[in-house]
Amino acid sequence: MASSVVIITLDGPASAGRDARLRLVELEALWSRFAPGSDIDRLNRAAGAPVPVSRATITLLNTMVEAAKATDGRFDPTVLPALIEAGYQASIDDADRITTLSPGPHRSCVGLEDVVIDADARTVTLPPDVAIDPGGIGKGLAADLVAEQLVLDGAAGALVSIGGDLAAAGDSPEAHGWEVEVEDPHDPVHALAHLGVPCGGVATSSTVSRRWDVGQTSTHHVIDPRTGVASTTDLAAVTVVAPRAWLAEAHATGVLLGGSDHVLAYAHEHRLEALAVDTEGRVFATGGLDPTLIRPLRALTEEVC
Repeated sequence: MASSVVIITLDGPASAGRDARLRLVELEALWSRFAPGSDIDRLNRAAGAPVPVSRATITLLNTMVEAAKATDGRFDPTVLPALIEAGYQASIDDADRITTLSPGPHRSCVGLEDVVIDADARTVTLPPDVAIDPGGIGKGLAADLVAEQLVLDGAAGALVSIGGDLAAAGDSPEAHGWEVEVEDPHDPVHALAHLGVPCGGVATSSTVSRRWDVGQTSTHHVIDPRTGVASTTDLAAVTVVAPRAWLAEAHATGVLLGGSDHVLAYAHEHRLEALAVDTEGRVFATGGLDPTLIRPLRALTEEVC
């Protein structure tokens, strides 16, 4: 996942940290497009043939479909060929790990309508010219699954953060919830805000991280499905709070692609709390968030607490 991981439990069993780590290692081995033999790697090289996959990967694909619908297509995991063409073929933490696709040309940003998910047979079939990238939603879903499992295994509460995609389940340590620091994209040493999150998910999408140079041009990993190239949004980073981390991740991308003029309208339409920063440092926040205070978000997350 090329990310730092934080796992915290309240009154959890002694094995909680080890078990959570092992589960995350297992999910990365299934979902990484850079891992030879992973479910995603085999899907992307199958040239249209059905591929047997794990139950976790069936869950991932169904979650991708839900995320695409929830964001009206702004989340689209079929951007992978465009991402590779833009220069993001190798893992950012290991240049020897390279994404391999099936032979022949590939289409980008075509959505998931023609992807066949057979939960009973536990197979997935991609069109021969389509490839997918779990990207951020894989991190968000992994955090959700592990946090929820930690509570099922006996912890009173759990928080799992994977590269800033955060899931909280069960009880929180303070009345206002888990204290979550939001990084200032223009000054990473300092916090832009502190949020109080009782449970649910928090995710950030940014054009500042995961950048690289192509010739004399700097680009980033956020592909706009409407254009098939890196987004030209005027937002530097967006943080979203939602009932699940995977949903927060998908909507963070949706808000980011919409630009600063549409932050509040998008959040209102989808019943989200969002905090956005544009390239000039201006901050946009929904009514449930205050950029300078810890604020409880129980109204938003009570359905999953």
